[in-house]
Amino acid sequence: MTILASALAPFSLEGKVALISGAAQGLGMEIAALFLDVGASVVLTDINGDAARATADELSAKGPVLGLAMDVADEAAVDAAFAAAARQFGGVDVLVNNAAYRKKASTMDMPVAEWDLMHAVCTRGTFLCLRAAVKQMRGRGGGSIVNISSMSAQHPTIYPNMHYDSAKAGVDAITRLSAVEFARDGIRVNSVLPGGMATPGPDKMRAEEAEGGPKIEGPALIPGRQVLGRIAQPIEMARAVLFLASDAASYITGAELLVDGGFTKG
Repeated sequence: MTILASALAPFSLEGKVALISGAAQGLGMEIAALFLDVGASVVLTDINGDAARATADELSAKGPVLGLAMDVADEAAVDAAFAAAARQFGGVDVLVNNAAYRKKASTMDMPVAEWDLMHAVCTRGTFLCLRAAVKQMRGRGGGSIVNISSMSAQHPTIYPNMHYDSAKAGVDAITRLSAVEFARDGIRVNSVLPGGMATPGPDKMRAEEAEGGPKIEGPALIPGRQVLGRIAQPIEMARAVLFLASDAASYITGAELLVDGGFTKG
């Protein structure tokens, strides 16, 4: 048992402070719960502050957790949330850029404002949170940043989805460049690229289609197309995030980890 505990020690986040965006539900909430289980203090943020605080209350028995409102596309809101994290826990060692906007829109009919909103949340939000985290991590001897991208950044899965796919490709570009730029500060930056996942997102997408939204098509809807024959549970994605966030991945930076059940290889 002692040998096992020692072997798994690099996966611990004991003594670390992690900020997770978009964490009131779904994957973000699963990551927050797992991080608390392995010893982290967690700052759980969401554009819906009430939901963030309610989720933090729900998870508080696991460990130190703070729920905050944060609009990742708003620079002042991001700076305020990171300042609150510093006041409560001293600063951030781990950042998970999980917040996203997923509404589907027709390529030919999409208002430019819809394109801009998608990129504001996914790419600007990733940039703003990363920059705020780096400022704190530099004073704490380094850190780890995990950006949640998508397999659709590399492989078309459903359409119309051009604004989302391009925004997530931008997230991966941010990952690659920042991994090189901030390596000297002891900061690792990696991406997790999820495939299909059993979260509220797919149900919302189907509801939007039923209410007159764009018809969803593409390879992901082909029966039997998923190599493992199922979509992921959020905990399976959260474990990949924990791996990259922890010292178990101490020699990994600039990576884009596909967690897609083999979809892109099928």
